Amino acid sequence: MGSSLNMSRLATLVRTKRGSKGLRETAREIGKVSPSTLSRVENGKMPDMETFLLLCDWLQVPPAELIENSEEPQASRDMDASEAIAIQLRADKNLDPATANALAALVKAAYRDLAQSHPQEEESE
Repeated sequence: MGSSLNMSRLATLVRTKRGSKGLRETAREIGKVSPSTLSRVENGKMPDMETFLLLCDWLQVPPAELIENSEEPQASRDMDASEAIAIQLRADKNLDPATANALAALVKAAYRDLAQSHPQEEESE
């Protein structure tokens, strides 16, 4: 069983609480979150952990309420993991965008190769 962040619920909560306030004003209110990051979250993009926790504090919602268990096949979870890694690489301010994109492509290729060389195996309990 895997767990994932319910992005649509997070995006809805953020949009609802922000209401008619601007992105800049809301980002200042939350602190340590840029208006562009806030916009991406509202559009369903995965935030980094620090941003997620800041949003939960601002929303006054325990982080666990936004995590859901899933019964997805392993290959689907692997693709989610590679995308999460890619997001973190692109968010790293120490990497230039070209390097982050190249590393993200390598990670995704590695996950694809892993999925092809190890077909879906039964999970044992």
